[in-house]
Amino acid sequence: MKYFIRIFLFSAFALWFVSQILPALSITGGWQTLLIAGLVLGFLTVLVVPILKILFIPINLLTFGLLSWFVHVIVIYLLTLFVPGVAVTAWTFPGWSAGGFSIPEIAFSSFVSFILVSLSVSFLVNLLHDISEG
Repeated sequence: MKYFIRIFLFSAFALWFVSQILPALSITGGWQTLLIAGLVLGFLTVLVVPILKILFIPINLLTFGLLSWFVHVIVIYLLTLFVPGVAVTAWTFPGWSAGGFSIPEIAFSSFVSFILVSLSVSFLVNLLHDISEG
């Protein structure tokens, strides 16, 4: 129970933080939607991720684990299906320039947005989990 509460809180915080950083993730409906999304993401993390990891063992073996991120993309997609206030959309990075170094404008599709959001959320949840244990 303590593990699930920790995952729920970390997931809710990670969703909020990533929605503030990446314009691809939008959460409408206020803090109630955010808490529901954190709860659903916690359930998906505890119940669905282990099943998907088992199902994707052959693909992970063939790619030497390079496609293990795809499990988290599926989980974020399921989150957008189960919680109507959470959406991942295509977006355009406006570009950046500093000190003679410049990054041009980049348009990200919906699929790439799902990848960026899932990697950001899973990284932040894992980081918070590691910090809380140590």
